[in-house]
Amino acid sequence: MKTFSKVTTLFMFATAGYTGGAQNMEEHLAKGCGQLDTAKTFESVMKASNTLEMGAMKWGKEYITNYYAAYSKAVVSFYEPDLKKKDLTLDKADQYFEKAKAISPESDETYVLAAMLAQARMSVDGANRWQKYGKIFEENLEKAKAINPENPRIYYLKGTSIFYTPKMFGGGKKNAKPYFEKAKELFSKQDSTSVLKPIWGNNQTAYFIAECESDDKD
Repeated sequence: MKTFSKVTTLFMFATAGYTGGAQNMEEHLAKGCGQLDTAKTFESVMKASNTLEMGAMKWGKEYITNYYAAYSKAVVSFYEPDLKKKDLTLDKADQYFEKAKAISPESDETYVLAAMLAQARMSVDGANRWQKYGKIFEENLEKAKAINPENPRIYYLKGTSIFYTPKMFGGGKKNAKPYFEKAKELFSKQDSTSVLKPIWGNNQTAYFIAECESDDKD
């Protein structure tokens, strides 16, 4: 009787854990995106990326799950302290990106993500990669803009590119700021009530505007 009771109790806990942890796709993505949006360390970014990657595994035929998995891996690459591992992380990002692209090849968000991935590749070794990936970055942003010039992530990414470009080559915070301000304006008009479409970039834009307005840079 004790054995039966013990087994029954374990089954009840296991079932409760399963049903209580069950999430639909939107809930799962909201959890992962929330984690990523507030992550400040490599470990917390990795945790968020793993959550979003699990979503791509569970709902592998969906554009948005593969999109977020690729996007999160790109973010991880910026935080990755080991240079050798950055490209390996981006290789994985490319795998999810190709799945998303196959589902929606002509979306402005697909082109924006392609630009971000190119930017991430360039950041690994800017001196030797800017000619190849800089061109890919610009071409994809232009394609995204031709489809939807109101996409705020276009201007956010362009702003980050200029922000990190030396002033002697037309970069710096003064030249980057108008792009971040444009992104901020468009983010204010964006419907961010659901993660079933890309909504990232608003918090990052606010951060860079603050950086551009600070006196301790450039």
